[in-house]
Amino acid sequence: MWYDRSNLSWTASFFLANGTQHLLDGKDNCARRDCAFAVGFDRSRAAFNMPKLCELLMADKHTLVSFFRKRISCSCLDELYKKVKSLPKIGLCYNPYCKHGRVVTRSKTKCCSQCRGANYCSRRCEAAHWPRHSKACIETATATVLSRLYL
Repeated sequence: MWYDRSNLSWTASFFLANGTQHLLDGKDNCARRDCAFAVGFDRSRAAFNMPKLCELLMADKHTLVSFFRKRISCSCLDELYKKVKSLPKIGLCYNPYCKHGRVVTRSKTKCCSQCRGANYCSRRCEAAHWPRHSKACIETATATVLSRLYL
C-alpha cells in the first residue's frame, strides 16, 4: 500500500472528506485528526513537513477550514469560511523551549531563512534553537534546491 500512489491518494481523499464533514458538524478536534492523516497519506508533496503538521494539529478554526477548503472540490465549506476568515491564524514556534508558550499569531512568525520549513516567534527563538535545527535545516534546504533543479 505504501508504494501504490493510487491507494495513498484514495486514503488521503477519505480523510479529507471525513474531516470536511467533521468541520460541518462542529467536531473540530476530529477534523484536526483527519487533517493530520490526510497530510501523512499525501505523497504528492516532496517532503514531509513536521512543523506544519504540528501547526495543523493545534490549528485554529481559520487555518483548519482553509486547509480543507483548498483540498476539496465542492463548495460546502464556503459559508463556514466566510464566518472564520476574519479570525487570526495561529502559528507554532518551532523552538520547543520557547519562553512565550510556542503559540503566536501567524502573521508575526519568522520563518527560518535557510529551509523555510520552521517558524519561530522571534529571531531570539530561532537562534536559540539553531543547534538542534541546523542538521535537519541543511538537509531540507539541500533537498529543496535539488528537487527544483531536477524536476
